[in-house]
Amino acid sequence: MAVVYGPQFGILVTAVRKSRAMAQHDKLATDLASAQGGVITRRQALELGMSSRQIERRLASGSWELVKRGVYRLIPPGDRMDLMRTVLAAWPGAVVSHESAAAVHEFPYVEATRMIVSHHTRTTHEFPELTVKRTHDLDIWHVTTSSGVRLTTVARTIVDLAGERSVKHMGAIVDQLVSRKMVDLLEVEAVLGSIGRRGKPGTVTMREVLEARLGDDRSASVLERRGRDLIRDARLPTPVSEYPVPWTTGRRFDDAYPDRQIAIEWDSRRFHGQMASFEADRVKDRDGAVFGWKVLRFTWDDVHNHPYRVTETLRALLAA
Repeated sequence: MAVVYGPQFGILVTAVRKSRAMAQHDKLATDLASAQGGVITRRQALELGMSSRQIERRLASGSWELVKRGVYRLIPPGDRMDLMRTVLAAWPGAVVSHESAAAVHEFPYVEATRMIVSHHTRTTHEFPELTVKRTHDLDIWHVTTSSGVRLTTVARTIVDLAGERSVKHMGAIVDQLVSRKMVDLLEVEAVLGSIGRRGKPGTVTMREVLEARLGDDRSASVLERRGRDLIRDARLPTPVSEYPVPWTTGRRFDDAYPDRQIAIEWDSRRFHGQMASFEADRVKDRDGAVFGWKVLRFTWDDVHNHPYRVTETLRALLAA
């Protein structure tokens, strides 16, 4: 005997399905919020499949709390790291910096009394206990990630801190970080070289700190040293450093494999940022092609973020 279900059954099935979908949406939203200091953005909620009406219902019921326009808190705030994740989730372009970055990196002799982020934009963002530093020189190699938080690297943080500290204070910080092998002095010098300028706070202070510790020992840039370490660790043949360019006098390749006519140029911003240097490098590349040389240029991003790209390019050319 066939069982005939009435219209009420269909309504019940629909309600159950909606309830399950809502529960799934809530779980996805909560999981995402837990990784972002307890908050989620409106855009993220919509991408998870929620509707604007569902978002409004959660706000009206009090299960979600409005932090700022388009940002909602699902989980009560926890520690300072949660506050950082909240800000970064609500403001994707921001980067934790200065004393706040120093606290994450566990710098000595630095007290984090306020939350500080740096951002390129001039727009206004307000968060409790937050200080915003406007910047236009935050390169990709000045940023790293720790515990799910985007922040300035150790070297960039050092240079930023120098804007409000004495030479003696910065010297003590740098000495401790170097002794802990958390930073290389040449890396700090590379950051200073890329952003330091007349009138920028901290430039003179850091130059004094570095001059006292490096003197004139600057035979290789940070990028060159890291690139050569990468070649060594990949067990590739050791290139000849500072190899004279065969077709001209007074110029050298950073590294070269003369027998294979392969040259390597480590393109750090500090040494290749000027227009004259840029033009000279292009001439060197064209001349290399004429004389049968392959001139390879690797950047800071290549060496630090895509090392496999460097080693495998060299491996393939050396095996050809």
